[in-house]
Parts: sequence; C-alpha cells; structure tokens
Amino acid sequence: WSVDVHQNQFQPCADDYLTSYLNRADVKAAIHVKGDIEWSDCTYHIKYDQKDGSNSMVPIYKYLIDGNYGLNILVYSGDDDSVCSTIGTQSWIWDMGYKTTGRTWVPYEVSQQTAGYLTKWTDNKLAFLTVHGAGHEVPTYKPEVALHLWNDYIDGKFTTK
Repeated sequence: WSVDVHQNQFQPCADDYLTSYLNRADVKAAIHVKGDIEWSDCTYHIKYDQKDGSNSMVPIYKYLIDGNYGLNILVYSGDDDSVCSTIGTQSWIWDMGYKTTGRTWVPYEVSQQTAGYLTKWTDNKLAFLTVHGAGHEVPTYKPEVALHLWNDYIDGKFTTK
C-alpha cells in the first residue's frame, strides 16, 4: 500500500484508516466477524437513550471489586479528555472509599518519558492511570502509551494483590 503525498492523495483521517482496516477480509477473519459485515464509523440508525449517561457506574465497580472475582481493574483516563474528565474520574474512584497503597501519583514512564501517573489501591486489584496529552480515546492520541499500558495490564503490573 503506497501513498503519494505529493499529488494530494494522502488524507490524514484516522477514521478512514480504521474503517478500511476493519473492512479487510483478513482482519474480519482474524477477529471472527462475518465477511458480509461492513464497518462504519458512525450510524444514524441507532438511537441511544441519553438519560443512561447520568447513571453511576460506581455500584458496578464496587460489585466487581468486592465480589472476590479476582479481577484486575485498571481505569485509565486521558488528562485532556473533555468527555470524561480526569478530575471527575478521580472523584468517583476516591469516593468509593478504598485505601491506596500509600504511593499515589507515581510517574508512569514509556520510552523514558513520563506518560502519566499511576495510583494503586490495597486489598483489591484496582489501579488508576492518567495518560498525559490524551483525549477521550487514549489509543487514538497516544498509541505507543496505550500499547504499553495494555501490555502492562495483561502482565499484571498494575495490581497489588
């Protein structure tokens, strides 16, 4: 696949690349999606009930944390997120009443640069990570950091139990 930047054929729209990628036959096969499914970024056919947006997820988190399911829970937030602000996320996490490990806002580094700040809680597997310079969709804004945090999550590096 080649792109000729000099003849204005290059269109730097991430949504177009994502749609093209997800509609490839090999990608559909790899993620077990029927071949006749066509991905699109947006739809105007589905109507969402906007009142659900004000429902608190805190009871769900408490259920998952207190239910002894052994789940590793990482909540991460881009510090430039205008949809779900980091300060709002911090508020509900701290308001749940769990005790931190005593070390809050530990720098999280990727490629020898501070990429955000990490806080862990004791007696559960809850962690909160900010991602510096990221908006609502962290992987879109900071793909390298998103990959690192995903790998660290899978490797259990955010848990205290």
